[in-house]
Amino acid sequence: MEINCDYMTSAIVFDFNKKNFYSLTPLVATIDANADFRNLDFLLEKNINSLKIRKLLEKYEKLIVGFSFRTAQFEDIYARMKTIYSSLNKSELDRVAFISGGSHPTGSPLTTLKIGFDFVFIGEAEYSFSEFVRRFRDNEDLFGTPGVGFLENNSLRLTNRPDPIILDEYPFISPKRRLYPPLEISRGCSFGCTFCQVPKLFKHRTRHRSAEIILDVIKWMGTQKLNDIRFITPNSFGYMSSKPKEVNKEAILYLLSSIKSTPGIDNVYFGTFPGEVRPETVSSSLMEDIKPIISNSRISIGLQSGSDRILKEIRRGHTVEEGINAIEILDDAGFTPVVDIIIGLPTATEDDEMETIKVIKDLIRRNSIIRAHVFMPLPGTTLEDAKFKPVYPQIKKILGKLNSQGKIEGNWTHQEQYALDAWKLNQRIANISPILREDSR
Repeated sequence: MEINCDYMTSAIVFDFNKKNFYSLTPLVATIDANADFRNLDFLLEKNINSLKIRKLLEKYEKLIVGFSFRTAQFEDIYARMKTIYSSLNKSELDRVAFISGGSHPTGSPLTTLKIGFDFVFIGEAEYSFSEFVRRFRDNEDLFGTPGVGFLENNSLRLTNRPDPIILDEYPFISPKRRLYPPLEISRGCSFGCTFCQVPKLFKHRTRHRSAEIILDVIKWMGTQKLNDIRFITPNSFGYMSSKPKEVNKEAILYLLSSIKSTPGIDNVYFGTFPGEVRPETVSSSLMEDIKPIISNSRISIGLQSGSDRILKEIRRGHTVEEGINAIEILDDAGFTPVVDIIIGLPTATEDDEMETIKVIKDLIRRNSIIRAHVFMPLPGTTLEDAKFKPVYPQIKKILGKLNSQGKIEGNWTHQEQYALDAWKLNQRIANISPILREDSR
């Protein structure tokens, strides 16, 4: 499609909500911080639909409409795109370019494009979206943007992906819009869990923001009474480590103690959602040193299964015993461990799941909190082609009882339905023809 535009009669609008707040804010912040785009009408809207698009088309000649979403949201996005295409006429649709990004479009660009999107941004998009916006502003070829996918003769075409960004060179909050998510201090993962999109997405590489950049932002936040600090990271205790299983305790303590002493900062939450820790990085000495300088009494830790066979199959990188030892260290240090467990992994037998139940019950007796999740085959992972498997009835009964007793956190029953619906939809979309403007009225 052709999107030539007059800069002053065009706008970019993103569907912005609680579910994409963490992932979309750095992208919004990048555009907001770029002086070259200060005159661009860049809008954030909740629940974009055909009525809102039509209203915007009364003011603007051309629109770029963006969505960022996860696989669990795919069904909702598909329904909304079908409604938009059926409600707007072709002349209206021809004035709109639909773009998408996030974990699902990255992992499954073809199914995303098939439901009516014109461009998919693959992976991190701070650089590629900025380049897209520049091309949009300057009436240049949008299909030459690095790091995007689009349909060409109904087949997927991908442009070359740009080099990974240097995190220190890009913002992660937007003072202009008062968007302050937890601070992303690390990106990527050097491990290889087969159920997770992150390692493959970032080629098993982890990058970190420097303490200096983080502290500059936190000093400013202190002056604005933004006094509770939380972090986004795949492994809090892996901050600034050069090897996956090593801990750079000096870097962690420097960062946390510097934040704690920053005027205006009341609380520092580290090692808790959305920045869990891995068992290999937990030690008594680290917990003793950080306890006085953090505010949280809970630490989130990923165990994932109580079966060593399953842990080996999913390439988790640790044993059940190593996980339990780490949890005991957290408990001994006076923290409440919040333990992530995945039910329904593809090759897990009922015996494997019963081993996990035994571990869960033992951890509950030791005052741990269990956060249960149901496996969802995510696009872009090693297990993306796994067939959805419902939770065994006996396991479901036990988990239900523990849940009713308040001993398990997490909406695992809802997750099972999300996983089933998303899996079925992916199978169906793979076999349909793309939604086209030519098919609209």
